[in-house]
This record gives sequence, structure tokens and C-alpha cells, in this order.
Amino acid sequence: MSRKRPLKYRELRKRLKTFGIREEPVRGKGSERMFVGVVGRRVVRYPTKCHNEGDEKPVPVINSIRRAFRLREEDGVTDKDFYGK
Repeated sequence: MSRKRPLKYRELRKRLKTFGIREEPVRGKGSERMFVGVVGRRVVRYPTKCHNEGDEKPVPVINSIRRAFRLREEDGVTDKDFYGK
């Protein structure tokens, strides 16, 4: 059973924080927010749209963020690890 599901922006930010990825509040333009984390020895920045904290991020956007920060199954982070119970 796949655990992948849409997440509200605030929930996505909270889950990413557990993996050392934070939001740079002053980065991005307008409704764009910037996630920043270290992958390997590189700093990775990933912009995403957020009009408000309750915006729901669809699964393809979450997959793309997980791919950018190497938080996928093949990188050793299971869906259960990422999404929780």
C-alpha cells in the first residue's frame, strides 16, 4: 500500500525539517518559498509556490521535492519514514 498523499504546506515544511531541510523565509518572489538543504556536500535550493500555510501540495510536487533532496526510497528514505504513520 502506497502511503503517498497530498500534504498541506505547513505539514510538508514540518516533515522536511526532520531531514534538515529548512525554509528560507526571505528568499523567493511573491508567493514563492524556498526550501534549502545540504545534499552530499552541495547546498540545494528548491522553490515552491505557497499562497498560504493551508495550501495542499499534490503528490507530484512532493515527489519532485523528495527527488531534489534525495529523500526517496532509492535514497534510503521510505514513504513510511517520510509520511509517518
